[in-house]
Amino acid sequence: MPACAVRHSPFRVSAWSLLLFGATLFLDTRYNQFPYFYHPDEGVKVEQVRTGDWNFHHPMLLLTATKAAVGLAGVAPAEQSIVEVGRWVSAGFTALAVVALSLLALAWRGWAAAISAGLALLLQHQFFELSHYLKEDTALVFGVALTVLVVFHFAQRPTALLAGVLGAAVACAISGKYIGLAVLVVVVPVLWRTPDEGWARRWGAFAVALGVALLLINLPLFMHAGAFAHSFSREMELVVHGQQGPTRRVPHTLYLNIFRDNTTPVIWVLLIVFLVQRWREWRTLALVEWLLIAFPFAFMLALSFSPKSHDRYFLPATALFTLFAALGALDLGCLLGGWFPARWAWILPSAVLLTGQVLSPPPPADWRTLGQYLEAFQSDDNRDLLEFVRKHLPPSAVVVKDNRILLPDPENPRDATRFEPLPQKIIARKYAADAGNMDELRKMGVTHIAVSESDYGGFLLTGVRPRQGEAADFDRRKAFYEELFRDGIPIFLRDRGTVLYLHPGIRLYLVP
Repeated sequence: MPACAVRHSPFRVSAWSLLLFGATLFLDTRYNQFPYFYHPDEGVKVEQVRTGDWNFHHPMLLLTATKAAVGLAGVAPAEQSIVEVGRWVSAGFTALAVVALSLLALAWRGWAAAISAGLALLLQHQFFELSHYLKEDTALVFGVALTVLVVFHFAQRPTALLAGVLGAAVACAISGKYIGLAVLVVVVPVLWRTPDEGWARRWGAFAVALGVALLLINLPLFMHAGAFAHSFSREMELVVHGQQGPTRRVPHTLYLNIFRDNTTPVIWVLLIVFLVQRWREWRTLALVEWLLIAFPFAFMLALSFSPKSHDRYFLPATALFTLFAALGALDLGCLLGGWFPARWAWILPSAVLLTGQVLSPPPPADWRTLGQYLEAFQSDDNRDLLEFVRKHLPPSAVVVKDNRILLPDPENPRDATRFEPLPQKIIARKYAADAGNMDELRKMGVTHIAVSESDYGGFLLTGVRPRQGEAADFDRRKAFYEELFRDGIPIFLRDRGTVLYLHPGIRLYLVP
């Protein structure tokens, strides 16, 4: 049974929460000063914060909080200043999520679980990376974390007050991203199964708090219902049919690879231990425990039925799987109790878990770690390419580039404020393949082609197919890149890295 009936010292709980929040916020704001236009979505969000002209592609929790933070901080209305404030807000949501999940572990299994889970989530590399972007993913995981914490307590003490808090928590999850509605699969059964006495009062408190919180957080959305309806329809279209360009068959197995990339073998082992131990206890598990355990698996399955895919969508599942692995460290400690003092046996598996999240493994192992991301945010391949072109290409060179290659585009007036001009001529296209085939490029005087794996990679992956009506363009672009890699002369190569916006996989070729 859950350990939530145990009362913990408010002072200790508060001290641990503040310490964990501060440590997470400090770590997740390191090296977050890279240019705002590197991420294709951050510039759009910065403009919304500056002007208040919202596009409602997502609910308003992140942007509302960022606009408030910008006003409170009194920062200049410059794009870079706003995005850095927004990244701090994003990291703040991460820190709150880490604290909430650590407190869930405390309620579930006690202080050893809280410490193990808190440190494991603090050092989780996907949390660290996504905290560096003005994006809604950390707002979503905050809402999910707050909801699972409150619903766990509500299941043990179903009062009208906690039902109201639960409604506000669900509103935060929904206001992070529309997919935050998924938390209702945990919340509704728990609310439904509470005792009959006071049942209506609890549902009323939940519904009122949910509605009021949704209104307060998303007020601009309700004031522009027509724009919201159009944007929501657009988002649903993307969920069903995928982004422009290459798409995927559904269901797909991409999120199994994403699970692998965002976890480590140590987590896999501890997760199995956790699940086996819960199965052995299945007769005594409460409904809320079953629902919490099932949620990340159901979330992953639901994501696999959309051709719109990205590893950041997996963050709520990553958070809960990491939490379960930390609890699995306690289970493994119990199994090791014959060799170590029972009270401290959990420390060894927890230490192995934390070490595996920070230190890069020796070859041939290649799982991702926090250390790799700390290093990746301290270098910038596009900046290095810009300096290479400036110093090593003749002024008469003509360069065709992919979208993610950040050489200044002379047809984009904003690039004049972002970069120093280059003497070389730059021809920008979404895909370099759209500028013409190789013979046509030679006739145009093109001497070099700069491409990014973040652009061309979708044409070369197995399991990727064109959207309906785009087969001809897909095949033409794929043939172009295959010919370039076969016949072009590489003069600048940088592999695609763990932080794609700083290391998008750059290749600069001399046209043969």
